[in-house]
Amino acid sequence: MSYNIYSALGNEVRVKLLLCLSRKAKNVTELINTCGLAQSAVSQHLAKLKSAKLVETKKEGKEILYSLKYKKAAEISRMFQLLQKEVI
Repeated sequence: MSYNIYSALGNEVRVKLLLCLSRKAKNVTELINTCGLAQSAVSQHLAKLKSAKLVETKKEGKEILYSLKYKKAAEISRMFQLLQKEVI
């Protein structure tokens, strides 16, 4: 069963991960360092984003790189962050 795109975008951590991937593909270690999240959280949320078909993976040697499947996902994530700042 495919993960719902609305549920995937409805989590602040997943939105942050999409923004972290907006410039270039990254492995889990890079995402942990740039996003400031725990490894277990990053892995779980990446799985949900991948299931929602918002991110894709590419294996390079021993590393798995995660990247945005659609640039619009980064745009939507930025809009969510801007809206959150306005609301708060």
